[in-house]
Amino acid sequence: MMNWIKFIGAFLLALSLIIIVIVFYNANSPFSHAQQKAETAALKSDALKSVERTEIYNGSVSMVTVFGKDDEGNEKAVFIEGKTGEILDEVAMKDGIDAQAAIKAVRAELSAEKILHVVLGLEDGQPVWEVAFKGENGKLNYVYVFFENGEWWKRILNL
Repeated sequence: MMNWIKFIGAFLLALSLIIIVIVFYNANSPFSHAQQKAETAALKSDALKSVERTEIYNGSVSMVTVFGKDDEGNEKAVFIEGKTGEILDEVAMKDGIDAQAAIKAVRAELSAEKILHVVLGLEDGQPVWEVAFKGENGKLNYVYVFFENGEWWKRILNL
């Protein structure tokens, strides 16, 4: 009788682990597919010669930002619409501030206790850094900083 209880317990544990793995795999699949599609679009259109990393930006339009180097070795970011794979715009990274400078601009005016993410995206035709962080009060905050000059565009505070 004790062997049946051990067997059923082990079976239920194994079944639970398999279900958890399948759920997480299926939950991550759309993001992975969108990133691969965007990387392929950036390389096929010759906007980039090599890809370093990709980020998903969910603003007014969902897009994937693909970072890499062009034919001349310049670092670029290419903004690709998430569903269609259409290239929306591209910027040279030397023409603006980096993610660390965007964080510094936010911390100059607000106390950011924990930075959650910094993502480059496109809003109203302008490249912006979205800085998400938790403040001293533990509430969620979003600050959008212009890529070109590090000035503030929009703030969503204390969510």
